[in-house]
Amino acid sequence: MFRSSALVSGLMAIAAICPPDRLAAASGTPRLRLPPGFTVLKSFDASASQTEDISKKLGGKIEKLSNILLSVHGSRLQVNVIICPTAADAEKIQKSVVARKNHPAFCYMLERTVVEFVGDDAAVAITAGFELGYKPKPKNATYKISFQAAPMETGDYISWNKLFNLFLEADKHPGNLAFKTRIGLLSEKFRFGNEITLRALGAPEARPSYSFEPEAVETTPLLDGELTRYIFQKLPEKSGVPFVSIAATVRTTASTGSATTRKAGPELLQATAFWPSDDPEIIALANRITAGRNTQRQKVIALLKWLRPGTYIKFAGPVIGSRYGVKKTLTQEFGYCWDFSDCFITFCRVLKIPSRQVAGWLYGQSGHIWAEVLDENNQWRQVDPTGGGIVECGIYHIAYLTSEDGKMPILYLSQPKIEFLNY
Repeated sequence: MFRSSALVSGLMAIAAICPPDRLAAASGTPRLRLPPGFTVLKSFDASASQTEDISKKLGGKIEKLSNILLSVHGSRLQVNVIICPTAADAEKIQKSVVARKNHPAFCYMLERTVVEFVGDDAAVAITAGFELGYKPKPKNATYKISFQAAPMETGDYISWNKLFNLFLEADKHPGNLAFKTRIGLLSEKFRFGNEITLRALGAPEARPSYSFEPEAVETTPLLDGELTRYIFQKLPEKSGVPFVSIAATVRTTASTGSATTRKAGPELLQATAFWPSDDPEIIALANRITAGRNTQRQKVIALLKWLRPGTYIKFAGPVIGSRYGVKKTLTQEFGYCWDFSDCFITFCRVLKIPSRQVAGWLYGQSGHIWAEVLDENNQWRQVDPTGGGIVECGIYHIAYLTSEDGKMPILYLSQPKIEFLNY
């Protein structure tokens, strides 16, 4: 299951880029270089008697059985690598294993080898299958998403994730009035409204689509159709907070470029309350980081490398899902994904690189916040400052929120349910 406490932490494992371990505990096991975010926690080779016993249970002969425990972006996934003497035996083993699973992503067959994933989260298994090379990774992906959100005007951003988690706990313990009391006290730091602005960027066939309960009473395209504002009336409430139920279909691509007719106006270049690009110290720092770089691409790469977690800013801190503010983050030298995104956008605006914030979900992981820049070819290019340029935005970055001033338009009141439709 998703770890609610890491809602906006995003890429926790990626930030501490893993060493070049190999997914191989025994001779004959397929040797695959682990991708960023994957680490071997421990491994075990079954004894001859254990292997024989499992062979009888699964109905096929097994030569060797290895068990590897992986950390996949912070989630644990057990991998059983079963090597058979023949492909026919492997096919028998695979059929037996698949019959016990609720999703085909938990089992793969490679010639004489059967790979079984043991876990509860199909999203983690799907991601592992793609990233470890057991199934071709698609260039595009489509997701169905549903969640509850409160339309948010302003609030205490350092408490944003904490309030979300209180709603999750209240749902788990409906009879415990203490959670409702705590929600009431913390929600006083927020002002909720009746409108939500969502991302609409993309080619006509690839634009996200949304439906709401209750339905919006007014829909307005914004910024050349890149965003859409939805206005609601008479919203239901949960613990005194108004909310709307959102169902979305979002399409992602391995290509991070999206064509646009937008121009680099002041709304993409100016300082805001969240991005102090007019601060003299930040101006000097951004110029030092990009000294000797002449093109936009070179400057963006330099900024991402400087932000690589653990270099100058640690991916850490006492408040998971924090938004400390750019000045404080740079001073204390730690933060989470929202902080990395804020720093990147601020640096970009110092350098007159049009940029804005993107938010949504990382498939198989948690809520996440990243960024995008408008390049010279009128393409929006998504980048992930939390990965420091090591991890490219792609099919797992599910974007449905965009901000050009740094404000967050929603507060989650439920854990998003996400279905991957391309498997």
